[in-house]
Amino acid sequence: MSAAAAFRALRALAALLVFTVGGAYAADVDRADTLFVNGHVLTLDARDAVVEAVAVKDGRILATGSTADMRAHAGPGTVVVDLAGSTVLPGFVDGHVHTSYAVRMMERYLDGRFATTPSVAVLLEKIKAHAVTTATGEWLIVAGSSSSQTRFAEKRLPTRAELDAVAPSAPVMFLNGSHESVVNSAGVRSLGLQRGVTSMKGAHIELDAGGEPTGIIQEGLAIFPDRRIPDDDLRRYYARVIPELWNAHGYTSVYTLAPLDQLAVLRELAQVGPTSLRYTIGLHADPGGRFLPPSFDALALPTSVDPVWYRVAGIKVWIDSDVPMRGGAVTQPYAGEAGGSGILNLAQPELDALAIRAQKSGLALLAHATGDRATGMALVAFERAQAGSGARPVPGMQRIEHFGEFMLGPDDLARARQLGVAVNVQPGWIWTLTNSTVENLGAERARGAFQFRAMIDAGLQPGFGTDLTGIVLETLDPFLHVWAAVTRSSDVGPFVPEQAVTVREALRMLTIWAARAQGEDAIKGSIEPGKLADLVVVSADPTRVPPATLREIKVLRTIVGGRTVYLAPDAR
Repeated sequence: MSAAAAFRALRALAALLVFTVGGAYAADVDRADTLFVNGHVLTLDARDAVVEAVAVKDGRILATGSTADMRAHAGPGTVVVDLAGSTVLPGFVDGHVHTSYAVRMMERYLDGRFATTPSVAVLLEKIKAHAVTTATGEWLIVAGSSSSQTRFAEKRLPTRAELDAVAPSAPVMFLNGSHESVVNSAGVRSLGLQRGVTSMKGAHIELDAGGEPTGIIQEGLAIFPDRRIPDDDLRRYYARVIPELWNAHGYTSVYTLAPLDQLAVLRELAQVGPTSLRYTIGLHADPGGRFLPPSFDALALPTSVDPVWYRVAGIKVWIDSDVPMRGGAVTQPYAGEAGGSGILNLAQPELDALAIRAQKSGLALLAHATGDRATGMALVAFERAQAGSGARPVPGMQRIEHFGEFMLGPDDLARARQLGVAVNVQPGWIWTLTNSTVENLGAERARGAFQFRAMIDAGLQPGFGTDLTGIVLETLDPFLHVWAAVTRSSDVGPFVPEQAVTVREALRMLTIWAARAQGEDAIKGSIEPGKLADLVVVSADPTRVPPATLREIKVLRTIVGGRTVYLAPDAR
């Protein structure tokens, strides 16, 4: 054999070895742990691709395509799940939620919501019946609907004197949503409210003409009697109760808002390992942020914690209170004789300083703003923080919570888009809070509420959150939000229908836009190779059913990291 022939033979052998080894390696890395086949998969990727099957490896999406193509990724150990034609969506992202308080309210508080309690008279009877069995000194806390004063038959809240009459000994607190409460005299004493004192740890205390507390408290988070949840309860909530409840509704991720004193338990659980729900964490102190630590550096989780399961991402601050109880800071007074312009929990310079601190720390600032004055303040603070740093923040680092839900200033959409501010909304509030919005703002001004079509047309991508606190339980249903955003169905009938969004836009609000609003769209929010294998199987294709029936769609299966974590009883 000539040298040339020998060289050609050696080169062919080398090529064969490379092909063989490389082929074996390729077969190994392309082999799926799980295949989901024969489905109708709405990927919600940039092309809005619809495929039949998804291959999963190591908790991430390996490939998508036809069932035949995905079966090529099967190996001896691959688990194959036949979807039998069911519709698959990206796992839902609850981008703003108070998970621990929601569970607390559901487990422990008396139900005084409008759905079950139509009047102050009925509420007082409920409290009277429970007060006699309440242990001495133990708080009786009643969860009421937001804007109860517009929903109860009497069109008002219970008074301190009425609560005294039915519960003279036990301290009682009635929650008018999560931003306002009424306590009885025993509650006034227990909280330490004093004559002539209008503020306590950021809470706004209402006084009567003689300087005595009326029992009404606004923004009382820092003095809430059940604010400090016992650690053992928190461990149970975060490790089991919250994942089970949210998974059952198709959620695979939550942006949970927690007080600073829960961080130790969250850090402990994060080091133990993942549950079946991904936790992005926003921390808060008092509403105005004055009790936040001087440095945010100590808030980080250990580097050993996998951030796809637990990540401290932001700081929450309440610029104002809430429009439904006339606490949102507005530029023009509220409608009716009561009027008023709402309340502010901090001044512009304080907000500016927080925005700068958060940006320097690498944490997001989540600015709660429900009135147009508060929204304007948030935009100013973010603009100043950007000017000071000379840089535009990465997505999700500057956020306005409840952006434009009730009202917008004339330039808010354009300014938010120009600054790259992320926005978070609750579409289901169209169904639960339109009536109170009309009563509080007046019919004409209320037409500026829930302008989701205008937000999208302006180039914003509103991310979704339930804002669940355990009070309006219906809002945990993701398809309530899709239905409301698409049909504009409200508690006063169809509401400003020209602001309706498409079904695909509503689904994006629950998935990719919610993920983007927290800076996580590179790993979640759509069904694409390389992203986390978080999926939800539902009972119908939302894009193919009559809009009026969207709320009837049910979650059949929830998949987190390729693993089924919830299976509906009728889907077994």
